[in-house]
Amino acid sequence: MLTFFSQLIKSPIGRHLTLSIVLFSSVITLITTAYQLISDYRNDVVRIDRVFSNMEKVNLDVLAASIWVIDERLINTQLNGLIQLPDINYISIKDDSGQAWNAGVQKQEHSLDKTFPLVYKSPTESINVGTLEIQVDVDAIYQRLYDKAIIILLSNGIKTFLVAGFILFLVWFNITKHLDKLSQYCKNIDLDQEYEPLQFARQEKIDEFKQVADSINSMQVQLRSSFGALKKSKTELQTALEDRERLLKLERSYKEELARQVKERTIELEQSLSALKRAQQVLVEQEKMAALGGLVSGVAHEINTPIGICLTAASAQLSHIEELIDLIHSDQATLDEINEILNEYQESCELIVRNITKASSLIQKFKTIAIDRSHEEHQPCNLSQQLHEILESTLIMHPHVNAVTEISVEPTLYIQTNISLLNQIVSNILSNAFTHAFQGREDNLIHISATVDEESILISIQNNGLEIPADVAEHMFEPFFTTNRNKGGTGLGLSAAFNAATLLKGTMSYRADSKLGGPQFDIKFPYTQCEPTVLNGQQDFYI
Repeated sequence: MLTFFSQLIKSPIGRHLTLSIVLFSSVITLITTAYQLISDYRNDVVRIDRVFSNMEKVNLDVLAASIWVIDERLINTQLNGLIQLPDINYISIKDDSGQAWNAGVQKQEHSLDKTFPLVYKSPTESINVGTLEIQVDVDAIYQRLYDKAIIILLSNGIKTFLVAGFILFLVWFNITKHLDKLSQYCKNIDLDQEYEPLQFARQEKIDEFKQVADSINSMQVQLRSSFGALKKSKTELQTALEDRERLLKLERSYKEELARQVKERTIELEQSLSALKRAQQVLVEQEKMAALGGLVSGVAHEINTPIGICLTAASAQLSHIEELIDLIHSDQATLDEINEILNEYQESCELIVRNITKASSLIQKFKTIAIDRSHEEHQPCNLSQQLHEILESTLIMHPHVNAVTEISVEPTLYIQTNISLLNQIVSNILSNAFTHAFQGREDNLIHISATVDEESILISIQNNGLEIPADVAEHMFEPFFTTNRNKGGTGLGLSAAFNAATLLKGTMSYRADSKLGGPQFDIKFPYTQCEPTVLNGQQDFYI
């Protein structure tokens, strides 16, 4: 018995089960007790109402007759009889003259009062002769209910603890002691010791504990088998680790040899790269000089025409002046002849002014192209005006190629960017089109457009020239790749444009089919909006 109680106290399941049974039984007991007490209280109230009703039917007429004849003996007798009724603690009779008869002790609280009128009924009329006041002691009812509640709770409590104790005994006898046996067995399992199966101290029968014992014994057999295999695997793993260490040593020696070879190859590649960079710089300078030579040749050709016209017009003016002088000194001079010579002289002056202005504009654009701005900061510019200047400068460099050009850009679009890099990108793309796409063709078209969103600006340059072969398009952005090397091409034009787009933190892409039918180049770079401004370094002048 002591073992049972000690295991019961130490067992969490026993304590939890006991508490659950006691709490559940207590709640049920309280509910049923409350229901029974409420029912008894209602029955007592109904019983008192029944007593009042019986008094009203039986005693009121007799009391009214006794008061009518003032029979005090009969009145006192009826008072003593009524006061003996259950729960009635006070009765008072008063007649219409103010005389009163009392029985019992009147309470000021915890009572139920009822007043009845006393009416004497004569053969001819009903006469009110007084009142009957009855007081019922409610405390007596509460006391009976309290005593009954105590008895019910005590009896149910004793019954609950007895039932809980019996259930706990059954749980301990059938479950708890076997669980304790199972717990001790699992704690003492040692795979290095001899196998001993789990057996419960009870009669052999097939139930859940039998299934648990069989499962644990089967699990232990499998575990011991797996443990033996694990030991064998451990031995094999140790052997494999030793082999791995030998392989790692061999791998480290190979890596050291490979690192030495890589270092030697790296030195050789660095030397080759330095030589390649020097060659690239030389080729870039040659490309710049070739481009500058083409530009100078184009500018010379363009400037030669207006200067020749000016020379011709000036020579004509000299002859007109000589004619005018001879005419003035002659006696046959007329006003119409003088006006005709002056008009011709005026036309020659206007022709000279127009061509000198054109030559000045060409020289100004030539100076703009010649200035090196590769290291300049981002500056504001009108995109439409800048693209027109780049296009006109490119046309000067290719005077023998005829092309219709169109620029679709908002005239009020001002951006802030590196103007030199933008010039380099657009001029190289246009030069590539004039050099390769328009050779031996007529009706050449070039269209330049620009679209803007909140974060970037996209410039598209498309033409209707020859299609770029796929194998050429795959490598055309690579440095020194050219299909025109036998004619002096260096392969740095589109590569330089691609690098310039990267320096603008943008991208440059190619499409084989544009709306015009030829290739299309798209340049996308960050868009920074700025207000219109006048750049000090771009003032027009004449020379």
